[in-house]
Amino acid sequence: LLVILVFILPLVLSLFFRVVVPTNMVHIVQSNKKTTSYGTGKESGNVYYKWPSWFPVIGVTRIIFPVNNFNINLDSYEAYDKDRLPFILDVTAFFRIADTNKAAERVSSIDELHQQLKAIVQGAARKILASFDINQIMTDRATFGQQFTEEVKNELQSWGVEPVKNMELMDLRDAQDANVISNIMK
Repeated sequence: LLVILVFILPLVLSLFFRVVVPTNMVHIVQSNKKTTSYGTGKESGNVYYKWPSWFPVIGVTRIIFPVNNFNINLDSYEAYDKDRLPFILDVTAFFRIADTNKAAERVSSIDELHQQLKAIVQGAARKILASFDINQIMTDRATFGQQFTEEVKNELQSWGVEPVKNMELMDLRDAQDANVISNIMK
């Protein structure tokens, strides 16, 4: 009976901790010696054992990232043109994680990555829009989307992320108590 328990208990435990990674996800597993990515198309495969981190020697921690495209929205973001005229804009940016290990080094969750990317997009929008007047911004929306994308490309690489397509300047409207855009439209 003791011999059976010695052989069956480890087998049952290993089945309990076995993880099969879904096709649209990547699990970055950190053991005491290395970091390994598991998922579809990864060299290490898509199956690993998630031993609790408190287990000596074999315990692991993991970070889970999606491999599909995702978007970051700046809704009702307040900005200024080069003459310090206030306006509100909506920007949508589309990204994907290109290097999951690099992303896992920088953040501990996909939500944290989204927050960091949102700050990067805000900085790009603020920097570029402050260099032009409101008339140029209104007439050349597509150009500004391309400029936003170029502005963030290098910084995104350090996060293991890449743009999927140019950012889109979705809407531009007057800030509260301002009539600059409505006067231009008239």
